[in-house]
Amino acid sequence: MADGDLMNLPGEHISTAGLAADEEHWSNGKPGAGELTVCVPCYRYDASSLIADLSAAGGAERAGVLLYDDGSGDPQLTAQLKTWLEAYPGPARLVTATDNHGRAHARNRLYELSESDWILFLDADMKPDDRKFIERYLTAIHDCDGPALIAGGFSLQHAEVTASTRLHATQSIASECLAADERRKEPGRYVFTSNILVHRRVLVDVPFDDGFKGWGWEDVDWGLNVAKAFPVHHIDNTATHLGLDDTETLLRKFGSSGQNFARLIQRHPDAVKSMQLYRIARRFRNLPARTALQGLARHGARSAMLPDGVRLACLKTYRALAYSREIQ
Repeated sequence: MADGDLMNLPGEHISTAGLAADEEHWSNGKPGAGELTVCVPCYRYDASSLIADLSAAGGAERAGVLLYDDGSGDPQLTAQLKTWLEAYPGPARLVTATDNHGRAHARNRLYELSESDWILFLDADMKPDDRKFIERYLTAIHDCDGPALIAGGFSLQHAEVTASTRLHATQSIASECLAADERRKEPGRYVFTSNILVHRRVLVDVPFDDGFKGWGWEDVDWGLNVAKAFPVHHIDNTATHLGLDDTETLLRKFGSSGQNFARLIQRHPDAVKSMQLYRIARRFRNLPARTALQGLARHGARSAMLPDGVRLACLKTYRALAYSREIQ
């Protein structure tokens, strides 16, 4: 069989009816779909280490892996991924798209192509924090009465924090690396799709909104929508975010995501108006020196000489000032 062809072997249930024209499909040939499918969106990132970690996890033979390469256009990367997926204990598939369509499309496509009832979304730059990662999710499935979303949370347990990524680490610890008890206070808001298990019924009824462009807030939008229709359970089953951004990348993402935040306000006004970020951004709307203040906040966030807490405050101020230009 030619490299990149769809392998439809005995015991598999892969339908060619839903294949997109710009996609190539490959499988390691192991039959079945597993009790859950680990769905990994990938773009110009080598997910080999994640596949290796999943292969070594307890219960891996009961979980399939489906990786969607969203238009990386890198034959060497494709070959590397196939090598690791070939050795995975359970069924594994690689879908390689010619064009880049974005995060929401990749996630929607993953659930369309997956075959199990339960889907575990895991970003390519995540690392399960221990070898019981899959087993905990399998237990959570058995404890569920019906379709639901189960959020495991994430950490920086295995991350290598450098001088250039220290600000992002500080921001993540303060706002995102939260225990399940804390996340349960606002279950829809604290849904980070870098590590969530979700039933297919949820994804059918509540797809990701591809109206969000670029980076930011599509996770929160989706989580809030899911919470209106299905149970959202938070458990402590963390994975480490290895892909910390340097300060310049973080500033670019925060500064360019104002339109996504405005879209979130339109779709969930009550939830967003309770956020401190919204209240501060609204107060900043009519500041006469807003551009100068934003420059000062950017400078403070960049300054490695300042204490981490001060730099984080500058980063938050910078984002609020950027968002103030987009909100009504």
